[in-house]
Amino acid sequence: MKYDVLVVGAGPGGSTAAYRLAQGGAKVLLVDTRKEIGYPVQCAEFVPVQLSYKFPEFFTKETIAQKVKDMVHYTPWGEVVSMYSEGFILHRERWDRRIAQLAREKGAELKLKTKFLGFEDGYAVLKDMRTEEVMKIKADFVIGADGARSKVAKETGRFTRDFLITAQYTLKLKKPLEDLLIFFRDYIPGGYGWIFPKGELANVGVGVDLHYKLNVLEVLDRFVREMEKFVYIDKIFGRTGGFIPGEGIIEPFRGRVMLVGDAGGFCHPITGGGIANAVLTGDMAARSILEGEPEEYEEEALDTFGSSINRAAKKRKELMKEWDRLEWRIPRTWIAFEEYYKD
Repeated sequence: MKYDVLVVGAGPGGSTAAYRLAQGGAKVLLVDTRKEIGYPVQCAEFVPVQLSYKFPEFFTKETIAQKVKDMVHYTPWGEVVSMYSEGFILHRERWDRRIAQLAREKGAELKLKTKFLGFEDGYAVLKDMRTEEVMKIKADFVIGADGARSKVAKETGRFTRDFLITAQYTLKLKKPLEDLLIFFRDYIPGGYGWIFPKGELANVGVGVDLHYKLNVLEVLDRFVREMEKFVYIDKIFGRTGGFIPGEGIIEPFRGRVMLVGDAGGFCHPITGGGIANAVLTGDMAARSILEGEPEEYEEEALDTFGSSINRAAKKRKELMKEWDRLEWRIPRTWIAFEEYYKD
């Protein structure tokens, strides 16, 4: 089978790339290991409002859980810092399905329960996980959008080795919230806790640096107990978790292979924000292929994200592998503080 582009991973980055490519007339195969797009949800589901200006077709009444206004930070020393952060908490599973469906409507072919195995003699090798059939696909380009622990990245060169690990419960709020809440604590080393409101519910989670070798569920349970004034902790409506790449951007252009989203390290290594970056890099990769200048993808992606992401990666490496003197350390490693931008 021959395609212009094989896209591995049908999350926001991969589905956006497939959508744009198919919209531009390319023959696209989009594959994903999951049996259903959008599950499991592995993030806190926030995207900045600016993304909806560029891709209004992705945002429908059904895909948005609620709008949020600011990001409010609670420090261990009692300071509270508010930062403008207008955006949306998504029904992420519906939102992911929406983008994939738009790609299919434009002509992209979608195969679920399909695993990317590697490359062989110029072909991409796929496996149908239901039938065990192994397929060889010929494609002019391959876009790796298969997440933080990307198989496409591993098969083609550098790949992320340094991660944060997250765990999250969905709990019922005691009263409505219109802001994102961020909590820094000594028992959440190299990361933070969060409450992201989702109507009557909230995503309540923690992210910690794997370097500290902690049980992330134990950290989450301690955090949830502390958050009892905000949420009811007797009933859990959902559980999830995942990995956040912590090294920064890793060679997103590799000839006929491109990496987008978390696969290319485009998730912010400190905040963990990655949905918007995945969509935007997916769009960039698709556009560069359609315009016949694939090498321009890396230049545009680095111009757009390189400075902020690599600054964060450097700070994580130099300042967040220890978790003491928090009143000094946190302002230098979090985007809401002036000190973050001075070093």
